[in-house]
Amino acid sequence: MTNGRFVSVRHRALANSNKQRMSMAYFGAPPLNARITSLPEFVAQCSPPLYRPFTWAEYKKATYSLRLGDSRLNLFKIQQDYHGDHDHDRDDDDEEDEIA
Repeated sequence: MTNGRFVSVRHRALANSNKQRMSMAYFGAPPLNARITSLPEFVAQCSPPLYRPFTWAEYKKATYSLRLGDSRLNLFKIQQDYHGDHDHDRDDDDEEDEIA
């Protein structure tokens, strides 16, 4: 991944009513336990990771839990607090403790 530097476009296909079209689907994927993370070239002090590392299995599970047009990557986005610090392992109990 490019840590948000390059964003893929939504796939669109135009049908031509004057000419037949043949489409062929090809699905390639890494092994289920493959770790997906930003490439080191796209992460720096001034450009911290936007997404936590995840496996292909986690991504597939997210794919099946959302609607077709929903962003799956948002489920892996690292939250930032108001200081700009990354919040990797925060849960609801920690958040309540900080507010109290």
